[in-house]
Amino acid sequence: MLFKRRPRDDPQNAPETPPPKSGGEAALRDELGMHQLWYLDMRLKEELSRSSRSEHVFSLATWEPRLLPGDAPDPEIVARAAKLIAGKLRTYDLVALISDARIAGILLDADYHNASTVAYRIKADIQVEIPAAGKWKAGVATFGRDGVDGDSLIQVALRRMDEGGSAAA
Repeated sequence: MLFKRRPRDDPQNAPETPPPKSGGEAALRDELGMHQLWYLDMRLKEELSRSSRSEHVFSLATWEPRLLPGDAPDPEIVARAAKLIAGKLRTYDLVALISDARIAGILLDADYHNASTVAYRIKADIQVEIPAAGKWKAGVATFGRDGVDGDSLIQVALRRMDEGGSAAA
């Protein structure tokens, strides 16, 4: 599993839990409207495979609140932000909560410029629409430009989030 969340963090769909046999789209989403972590992981692997065979492009975006060392994220604020992010992305993009306060999304058919525009607009929307949330961080990595495997894309997106999103164009 590319996204390493411990089973205790998600008891209903621990990483070892196989996809449900039935239930349709509802089984793929949680109560916040976000995709289940196992589904995001599976689809990221599919996109990596497809993109390596063709000139297809996609980006991975991440968001999380900027916290002081030792501070814990407010679960209510994270839930509101997760719903906002899920509602702002296109219906065919995939987004999931990957830790207590970190949200990741696969932006299909989005190059770095377009994905960055989307990620930073959503970050600004969170800060305006959920004022109690304070500052948020966003980071983006694009297949081919920033790596060709899941781990490198995840690491680049997280690093950019911590650096404030700066990257050479």
